[in-house]
Amino acid sequence: MVSRFILAISTSSGVAKVAAATEPLELNAHAADLFNFEITDYKSQSAQLLPMIQQHLEQANLKPAQCAAIAVDIGPGGFTSLRTACGVAQGLAVAWQVPTVPLTSFECMLTAQLPDKPVTVLMDARLNEIYAACIQRTAQGTQWVKPPHLLALDELQNIHGSAVCDAHVYAQLHEPGSVAVQGAVCAVRLAQLAWQEFEAGRVATPFDCQPLYVRDKVAQTTTERLALKHGAV
Repeated sequence: MVSRFILAISTSSGVAKVAAATEPLELNAHAADLFNFEITDYKSQSAQLLPMIQQHLEQANLKPAQCAAIAVDIGPGGFTSLRTACGVAQGLAVAWQVPTVPLTSFECMLTAQLPDKPVTVLMDARLNEIYAACIQRTAQGTQWVKPPHLLALDELQNIHGSAVCDAHVYAQLHEPGSVAVQGAVCAVRLAQLAWQEFEAGRVATPFDCQPLYVRDKVAQTTTERLALKHGAV
């Protein structure tokens, strides 16, 4: 019988991904996946997310009283998508009176099989840019060797060492293989990492769970668009 579970919510990739994982039975063991699902229709995510969470909880015979925490992927990612995930996580955490475990999209890209050393994580940021960070998971949590930042797409050639890339970035590499592997944001992995954070006491209040925006600005003003059109700088 399930004693406690963590509910994990990720929408940073444009696909809503949700998973629930039970408490690990042994130290350093991975949490067992209870259920996971995706909502690929971007336009209906905000409307479908809560009803589908409720549906899967009922099918798995899980009660809110068994929830230890709500884990959420805070980004980087799409502006509206991140707000949806954080808003749902905050609402459930307040209603169920549990803490949140905010983790980044970079951490959700890490697989359990990666080597115990710093890894560069690269994700498509559109506009010919890449979200990048160099991280390492330790018993103390995530160590940020290089914090989240933006790279121009043509700077991919300067990436050295172990790397995990989403599908779009991986396709841009000239020589993928030995040092770069393809990955994806994973809600199950988010839930597993969240258990590690929860058991170490690294949790947040619901309203401390806020989106991570690496890019400060994604749109041009009317004046800026006109200036570019007419060749002004």
